[in-house]
Amino acid sequence: MSDLLLSIRTFIRLCEKPSFTRVAAEMHASHTTIARRLDQVEAHFGTVLFHRTTRRLVPTPEADQLLVHARTLVDALEVAEQELRPVQGDVSGTVRIGVTTALGLYYLGLLSLLSDQHPGLRIDMAMTDWQRDLVQDRLDLALRVGPVGDDMLVVHRLGALPRMLVAHPDYVARHGLPTSADDLPSHRCIAYGYGDLPAKWTVDGRDQLISGPFRSDNSEAVHRAALAGLGIAMLPAVRVADDLEAGRLVHVLPASQIDPIDILAVHPALKRLPARARLVLDFLKANFPGDPPQR
Repeated sequence: MSDLLLSIRTFIRLCEKPSFTRVAAEMHASHTTIARRLDQVEAHFGTVLFHRTTRRLVPTPEADQLLVHARTLVDALEVAEQELRPVQGDVSGTVRIGVTTALGLYYLGLLSLLSDQHPGLRIDMAMTDWQRDLVQDRLDLALRVGPVGDDMLVVHRLGALPRMLVAHPDYVARHGLPTSADDLPSHRCIAYGYGDLPAKWTVDGRDQLISGPFRSDNSEAVHRAALAGLGIAMLPAVRVADDLEAGRLVHVLPASQIDPIDILAVHPALKRLPARARLVLDFLKANFPGDPPQR
């Protein structure tokens, strides 16, 4: 049974990364051993799970069907191990997390702290500003902008993310700086949002409709548009801290009040977090922007 379980874990990794060579390197096994484990799973279930060529592994529909049950089995065993005995030594396995662009890029710069402590841990980061479906996208964790009104999700508050208005010095030289929030509608502003709804910012407790030459549903695109001098942008402070220090951007209306946004980590309520996902969640909390990295 233990051999079959190891083979099933290998099957899961081949589905996630369809390459004998790469999975063999990750699992510290030979190409032949990985192929033999796959043969064992196919023989046990009496079906072909991959179409194999000299260059590619292509999962069959049966592989997609088995993968759902295989993940459930492995997750259940890991939860049982977590409950019945304390975690000892290295934590290994893959944790798939959905993150916003700004926070994903921020945490990316800190992941070496985690991988140095747990070299067997793999982070699969799905980075997008769109809200991902945890079940459909097979996410262990997802970062959301609060509040979350879904009873099927367990919510962990990570912290409040400060935002600020910024612009490139060239834009300021050409168009000047607003002296109050009331001046924003007359400036070129870079909108962040979805669909056709009018863009607005809430500054000093008042909503201001804004417009300008560029709009995007991706915060990194808004960031780059600001660096290109297209206008004033509202961005997470963590994303522009280096630009402000280097003089690539200037702080606009520094005395104005812009409410921070609550950032939450969520996971399905019906699924207990395995030890590796709990470790990543604790890391996200401990290293939330605004606090020094925990080394």
